[in-house]
Amino acid sequence: MKRSILIIILGACTALLHPINIAADTTIEVAYDDGRPSERVAATELSGNEGVVFLRANDVARLLRATQFWNASSRKIVLGVGHARFVLTVDTRVVVVDGEPVMMRAATRYDAGLVLVPLEFILEIASLHTPRGFEWNEDDKRLTVRGIGFNVTRISFETARDRTTATLHLTEPLVYHVDSGTPGLIRLKLYGGRVDLRAFSVGEPRGLVSGVRAEQSERDAFVTIDISRNVRRMRVDRVDTPPQLVIVLERNGEADAGGVEVVDEATGERAGLVIDKICIDAGHGGREVGKESANGVFEKDVTLAIARAVRDRIREELQLEVVMTRDDDRLLELRERTEIANTSGADLFISIHCNSWFNDHTGGFESYFLSPARSESDRALARFENAAGNGDDDAPRGDVEFILWDLVQNEYIAQSSTFAEYIQREMMSRLQLASRGVKQANFVVLQGARMPAVLIETAFLSNPDEERMLVDPDFHRRVAEGIVESIRRMQERYR
Repeated sequence: MKRSILIIILGACTALLHPINIAADTTIEVAYDDGRPSERVAATELSGNEGVVFLRANDVARLLRATQFWNASSRKIVLGVGHARFVLTVDTRVVVVDGEPVMMRAATRYDAGLVLVPLEFILEIASLHTPRGFEWNEDDKRLTVRGIGFNVTRISFETARDRTTATLHLTEPLVYHVDSGTPGLIRLKLYGGRVDLRAFSVGEPRGLVSGVRAEQSERDAFVTIDISRNVRRMRVDRVDTPPQLVIVLERNGEADAGGVEVVDEATGERAGLVIDKICIDAGHGGREVGKESANGVFEKDVTLAIARAVRDRIREELQLEVVMTRDDDRLLELRERTEIANTSGADLFISIHCNSWFNDHTGGFESYFLSPARSESDRALARFENAAGNGDDDAPRGDVEFILWDLVQNEYIAQSSTFAEYIQREMMSRLQLASRGVKQANFVVLQGARMPAVLIETAFLSNPDEERMLVDPDFHRRVAEGIVESIRRMQERYR
């Protein structure tokens, strides 16, 4: 019944939507990894979009196992997959994912009573927000559907008298953050994780583990482990083959109010990070103005004002040395910025930026650390930031190149993600902005930094309310306060 209604509505509004001339019709093979036979699905190439493969919205919904609804007046189709909701609008490149706009390279189109969706939507957007994985083979014109796509699949335990080992089994290496600040709990955030919730429902005790539960957000997976009050020491080891996170809990004999000691993942010893010098990077500068507001406010000017406020606050509150990559309106190439941080011997690197989007409603604060971007919106932001200061010529071209230049940063990736989490938390308590979360992206300005490094997008110049905040010295003060408190927390954690 729903399918019949959808077809009738689409047919009725044909004259309103200016049908597009179809340049070519073909089919693609859809292969499944769960034993089902492959099938052929209609595909279309449209004039003006050569090289772009479009699928019918009905087929997209079926592949995603999504519900669908067509709004003829607004020319929008809504797809629902579990808790995820996608809104695609005909003749626009924007997809709204759970209220968050994401840009595609090709627009959703309409022809002959059919909504046509770029294959890119499945590969780069829907696959990140649904429990299914997809791979495209351009040579064979084959789309492979990878089951339900969990990459955090199960947890197993080994117990001894004074030790319990909990192993998270993964299908790919994931960056993670450990939060042990709440007594009796260990909370792991797995960036880009998609967790099988059923496999992580552990209610009965397993040695020093009282229980386990998991949560799934739009971007990341969270695993919370309830631990015995006798646990005094915890170590997390990352195993690459096969991908695993191994959490080792050790008993202290008696309950200890001092909390759980987190030891370094690589050495097994308490991680040490002496923080004496901070490098502050004001994004853009010179002819690279960065983003520009509707009222002519340049990102380069805002970031410099914030960077100066942060510098002064760090010196006053923490009595630490501060190095500025620029303290005036000059152009620096992206790699020069981390070179300044490295040669000065800085212990932390903070790159300050402003955000922007195609509409004036999007807003909020977000923090980044260096890692492969997990979504097209993150990749788009990285492309913009990497283009500044001739960085685009230096940007990594693929996974292999990323691995090569990521080797130096890998030593600090856990500390960088921890620092980004601290900054995000402190900013949200001070700025009255929406939290856009901690994310991963391939920012050239972070690559090669020989210290924990983060990039922050303070607010949106494209949002009129946030534009007014960005030029307000009181906002600069609050950003500085949040960064200072985040540095304090880093000092406490890694002292």
